[in-house]
Amino acid sequence: MKRIVILLGLGLLISVGVQAQNNKRTSAYMYNKNGEFKNAKEAIDQAILHEKTMHDPKTWMYRGEIYYNIQANDLAAILAPDAVRIAYESLMKAKEYDTKGKYTDEINMYLANVSIQFFNQALAEFQNENYDAAIQDFVTNFEISKSMDKFDTVTAFNIGMAGVYGERPEIAAEYLEQCLDAGYNDVRVYKYYSKSVKQLGDTTKAIDIVNQGRAVYPDNLSLMLELAQIYLETGENAKLRDALLDAIKTDSENPNLYLILGQTYDNDGADEKALEYYQKSIDLGGENSNLYYNMGAIYSNRGKSFLDEANLLPLNKVKEYEDLVAKANVQLEVAMPYFEKALELNPADGDSKLALKNIYIQLKLNDKLQQLNESN
Repeated sequence: MKRIVILLGLGLLISVGVQAQNNKRTSAYMYNKNGEFKNAKEAIDQAILHEKTMHDPKTWMYRGEIYYNIQANDLAAILAPDAVRIAYESLMKAKEYDTKGKYTDEINMYLANVSIQFFNQALAEFQNENYDAAIQDFVTNFEISKSMDKFDTVTAFNIGMAGVYGERPEIAAEYLEQCLDAGYNDVRVYKYYSKSVKQLGDTTKAIDIVNQGRAVYPDNLSLMLELAQIYLETGENAKLRDALLDAIKTDSENPNLYLILGQTYDNDGADEKALEYYQKSIDLGGENSNLYYNMGAIYSNRGKSFLDEANLLPLNKVKEYEDLVAKANVQLEVAMPYFEKALELNPADGDSKLALKNIYIQLKLNDKLQQLNESN
């Protein structure tokens, strides 16, 4: 009889122990239901540590809901700074233990709420240019959708865009490629996918991606400009010119396009065509220091050529020398207002200052020279 009593006593102790842990979980549930989130947190954190409840999906599901409520009720700073991530990890743990799918709908409902929190948090981080944090939260949001057998194209695109801005091209390219594979044919996917691949150093593939996009969106200006930007950076002048001419067909009033087009001719030494497009940029309201400097430089270089030629003449060629100097001065007089405008638009432009000093000296404009020197 004593032996039986002892066994019964042990059974009672075990039962009480298990019941105590179940009571912790039940208490957590009730505290949560009544909005007592601090007490709910304390109770559920004890329940997940006990071997009798730590592998039960319901325990982790309750924990996920409680920590979500801590986040949603602005108590995270006080009770758990990383509440939303703990909620996510707890709910994913609940999924893991719910092998029979008994709580699938409930868990997914809570995960959907947590997902919104991560998405909004990621957007705020992106707007604050905290791209690494934005990527982390967007990725978590994406994984939540994936756990429910959904491909969240919007979030995948946002990961890619944050990756480009945050100079994380590997992760950007990975998710943007998935967007295209999933049929998410937003024109911006091609644009940012090309940018990410270019950041990885593969300009050939970047061009291919833009051209894939242009096959779908042939009249899209942003893709035309992206292609032009690649050719500008790689120094492919002829291809850049063609890309710009295509863009101008779509956006004929954009002064910057004419400025860059003018530069392609300038780089090739085609002064007259360069001046034509530079002037077109000015006529359309272009207010760019480089635009005016480039125009001034064309005329200034012409003047310098006459002066160089004059200085090579023998001393007895006085008349020829004076004619060449006069021609040089005409070109410098034309160049002068362009350099002055460039300096007005960018007072720190040392090249424009130097060009003007030389012109003022050559044209004997001492008052202007003194004024320029005093402005330093």
